[in-house]
Amino acid sequence: MNKNYAALAVLLAVAACGAKAADTQTGTVASVSDLASLFEGEFTTLPAQQAPPAGGTVLYNLSKRVHMPSLGDEVVYAEQHEKSPDGPMKFQRLYAFKFDADEKQIVMTPYTIGSNSHTLDGVYKDPTPLAKLDSNALKPQAGGCVVIWHRAENGFEGTIKPGTCKEAPAAGKTGTPAIVVTKTDYTENPPAEGITAPLTFRRIR
Repeated sequence: MNKNYAALAVLLAVAACGAKAADTQTGTVASVSDLASLFEGEFTTLPAQQAPPAGGTVLYNLSKRVHMPSLGDEVVYAEQHEKSPDGPMKFQRLYAFKFDADEKQIVMTPYTIGSNSHTLDGVYKDPTPLAKLDSNALKPQAGGCVVIWHRAENGFEGTIKPGTCKEAPAAGKTGTPAIVVTKTDYTENPPAEGITAPLTFRRIR
């Protein structure tokens, strides 16, 4: 699955009084941290108390908030595995969240880790090696979906920014949110390439 949801990066640098005013007007500056925290943890597509589907692939997403000076204060490292939390690695990615003051919205941009990502296997358990990454190796993922977020009743809803990836809608077109995240799970909709139904990742811890 090559879907960019998840994701995370940068709390806008503002003076203390400026941040307070922005929170009062939009609630969005503080929401950056709230949103990033919902992506941190361990998730699986396997429903609770159910055996793995016959012939189907169970996915596990392991995510941790990390400090990356080159990307910002709100960054999430994510790795996806098949079959089990320690199963074959599908991808490793960094998601940077920031507050766009002009548009008054949260923007999530996916970053690739570079050609040496295989040396970072397992950094979900110990993210220390991430601090040693060459900042020049951290590039926005080519063709990666940039997601625009807003608060929803039980969490946040994300829509893909037009023109950022092949899954993006045409400019001005609205529809079902691409990602919905709550305290208990997150659902990718529309689904990733090759998936014919919404894909829900249930929080394990």
